[in-house]
Amino acid sequence: MSAPPIVADGLDADAIAAVLRIRQRAVAGERIASDRPTETLLAFELGGVAHGLPIEQVRAVAKVPKVTRVPHGPGALAGVVAWRGAVVNLFNPATVLAREVGTATAMIVLRHDAPRIALAVDALLGVVRTPRDDAPPTLSRLVEGDGQRLTRVDPALLIALLLPARLQEG
Repeated sequence: MSAPPIVADGLDADAIAAVLRIRQRAVAGERIASDRPTETLLAFELGGVAHGLPIEQVRAVAKVPKVTRVPHGPGALAGVVAWRGAVVNLFNPATVLAREVGTATAMIVLRHDAPRIALAVDALLGVVRTPRDDAPPTLSRLVEGDGQRLTRVDPALLIALLLPARLQEG
């Protein structure tokens, strides 16, 4: 691919750097598309760090409704919420992912039915395409997609850490 040269007349160093970043993303996007399959992640912020969950594991996203605390629940359980006529367990994944607990403004409802699970997150960032990695699953690993770095979280391993063993039916 041949790109037109950057003419620096009238551009400061920041403007040139921005043009170069855009070109780098375009070239990386072409390389990702041609080299290997990709996966789509729902990006969210947790404790000031960008994370992503595979979009096929996400049922819905919503604002955090009123949370009802559960006495003697697991440490990461923020409480339960009413969502679309169902009771959903709202977990704070920051405790498991070693992040600072922030003020949750959104929740990600996972495709896990028994019991229903939602994750409290600081903010939703959008959707990111990353190269699909066939490495063995880990709780989290650094990935890069659409020009940004984020930590990809494996939902199955996260659920295993959040839920007591007796409740892991789904």
